[in-house]
Amino acid sequence: MAKKSLINRLFLPLGVVFILALGIVGYLKFSQPNMENFKAPGRGWSSPKKVEDYFVERLRMTPQEAQDIRNKPGVDGTVDLRINTNVTLDALIGNLAYYGFVRDEKSLRYALEHTKDVTPSGKAIVVDKNRTIDTNAEYRISENMDAWQIADILLNRPSGHFSFDEYGYFFMP
Repeated sequence: MAKKSLINRLFLPLGVVFILALGIVGYLKFSQPNMENFKAPGRGWSSPKKVEDYFVERLRMTPQEAQDIRNKPGVDGTVDLRINTNVTLDALIGNLAYYGFVRDEKSLRYALEHTKDVTPSGKAIVVDKNRTIDTNAEYRISENMDAWQIADILLNRPSGHFSFDEYGYFFMP
């Protein structure tokens, strides 16, 4: 009888520990985005719109001009992403997904939250307390960059800054 009582006393705590461990492992596995979604989408990735559509609609280019400008020598398929002071983190991430620069909004947000920021800024979009994206800045990005590369560029490597943005364009060739 004492042996059964001892087994019962050990079984309950061990069972609780096992269930908790299983729950933690499951949470960690399912809380991280799918690693496939971090990969570069490429220009052929299916998205609601492409940056060429933006050039046609906002910059009044012809479809042929929009295509040609992306293939111009020295551009390497990149575009200029311009972030002014009115852009929010959600809008930035949403637009990059909408125009096919990232496969998944959650993956880019995860990459931004887990990439080291070596250039903190006061006038910036706040990702978290240790990470910021400069505003009134421009960044060279392309669909051939993965979410980690785009996060690093946004946090650490603006290609330039501007003091005034007359037109408010989000993308430029």
